[in-house]
Order: sequence, then C-alpha cells, then structure tokens
Amino acid sequence: MLSVIDRIKGFLFSPTKTFDVSKEDTLGNAVIYFITLLMICAVLSSIVGWPVFRYGVTMAFLIFLLGLLSVFIGGLWTHMWVYLFGGRKGVTQTLKALLYGATPGCVLGWIPIVGIIAVVWGFIVQIVGIKQLQEMPTIRAVLVLSIAISIPLSVPFAATGTWRLGFTVESWSMKPNMHPGDLIIVVAPHRTSIETYEEGKMLDHSSFNEYGDVIIYRPNGLSSATPIIHRAMYWVEEGEEIPGGKPAPHAGYITKGDNNPGYDQQSLRVDTVNGRVPVEPVKPEWVVAVAKVRVPYLGYPSLILKDTTQKIKGFIS
Repeated sequence: MLSVIDRIKGFLFSPTKTFDVSKEDTLGNAVIYFITLLMICAVLSSIVGWPVFRYGVTMAFLIFLLGLLSVFIGGLWTHMWVYLFGGRKGVTQTLKALLYGATPGCVLGWIPIVGIIAVVWGFIVQIVGIKQLQEMPTIRAVLVLSIAISIPLSVPFAATGTWRLGFTVESWSMKPNMHPGDLIIVVAPHRTSIETYEEGKMLDHSSFNEYGDVIIYRPNGLSSATPIIHRAMYWVEEGEEIPGGKPAPHAGYITKGDNNPGYDQQSLRVDTVNGRVPVEPVKPEWVVAVAKVRVPYLGYPSLILKDTTQKIKGFIS
C-alpha cells in the first residue's frame, strides 16, 4: 500500500497510474487519507487567515466541516450521474475518486491565489479518478462531473436571478446586524421589491432586525468600486435636498450603514478619474442585489484572498 506522501505525489503528478494502484483500496483508506489532508489544509488556512479576521479556530473548523459535507454529499450526487452514464463499479469507487481527487485542493488550497489553480487541478484529477475507477470513457467522466457541478450552480440562479449568490461583509458599518466575514445571500433586484426604511416603518417590513431592505450597490455606478452593503433609508427625487444640504443630482435611494452615524451621501466618498467625489443617491440600476440571508463566517475565504491579493499588488508596485 502506498504511503501518504507517495499518494500525494501520485495523485498530483501521475493520477492515472495512482488511481489504478488504488482500485483495491477500501473506502476507509480513502476517508482516512482525505481527513488527514483536510485537517492540515484547515489548520494552514486558519493560520494564513489569522491576520485578516482573528478567528483561526472557527475558520479551521468551518473548512473541515464544509470539506467533509461537500465531498460526501457531493459524492452521492455525483454517483447518480455516474450510474446514469453507465458506471457500474459502485458508489464506493465514485467516493474514492472524489476523496483522492481532492488532493490538489487540500495540499494547495490554503495558499491564496494558488488555491484557484488547485480547484481546477482537483477537477481534472477527479475526472481521471472517475474514468479509472468506474472504467468509463474520458468524455463520459467529463460530462458526469460537469453536470454534477453545473446543476447545483444553475438552480440557485433560477431561484435568485443572479449568478452572484452572495457578498462578503468587509467592515463593521452594519454592526450589529452584519459582521466582517459574514456571507450575505442575495436575490437580484428585479426579483423583488425594495422597501426603504421609511416605507418599512409604515408597512411593518423589516430585514436584518431593522425596517427596510439592505441593498448591495456600486457607488455612483462605478464598476471599479467595491459594492457597498447598506440599508436603503428613503427615496429622493431630482432636486430634493439630500443629507449635507445639497440638491439631489438625480432621483435615487439615500443609504446608510446601521452602525454609521451619517448617511452614505453625506459621509462617504468614492475614487474616480477626477479624484474622490461624494457618493450620490443610488439609482435603481446601480443596485446589484438585495440582501436576504446572513451566513456567519462563510465569507472569510474571500476576505483572505482579497487581503493577500492587495498585499501582493502593493509589494509589486
């Protein structure tokens, strides 16, 4: 039987040969191998992410739990497609293909930016695993895994109307109702109505423990600007007075973070080619999504990646 180190090298660089050697492995062997690598990945991810969010233990536990759930639930889902495409070697072989195929993600996934490459690498290794262990043609193995991944991604789009299912909270501006590292699940603005704080107060409509809806918008409609997750407070028409005393340059929503003392249109500025300018009332077309559900901690990987990318850019420049 191959050692853990030999398996890692084999699945990374000689997956076809290594899967052939692993055909007689028990599911228990594959599970122990996967859990070992997943635990190491979880610990390293928490160490890398510590400077960003200070919740290392929570991050490690979250990665470990999600890794276990995704590979086993995903394995059963994938095996249904394996069977439909003619695979008859049993669910154990499918699970082994996914467990062993997770090697690139576990070994390299904790490294920011490189982790993206590891995901693609793992996809390829899992295709090889399904092909070898289920003795299927390559094209069928590719179709199996492609369908198994694309359907779960397409169903949420059909339900929410957007491919961007969630946004990560990056600041404390929405405290206590949202925190840095929270993943905010959203729906497309055309799939719902937006009620402002003033309207919510009259209609008794609330979200995230306050009246009105929380929207995600691009300040001044700039695609280069980081989207802001704040509450829609009230609507103004063009020419009406906005916070700060100036007339509104156009109609739009006046917004505010629940933890901020002032409105965005009074206290926030955004970078443009002409320098930093005040945030304007939010036009409906600038609204990217409407917040619906808060999932604690799931946004931390995104924060780690963004923080590391910015540090790399700063180092290069």
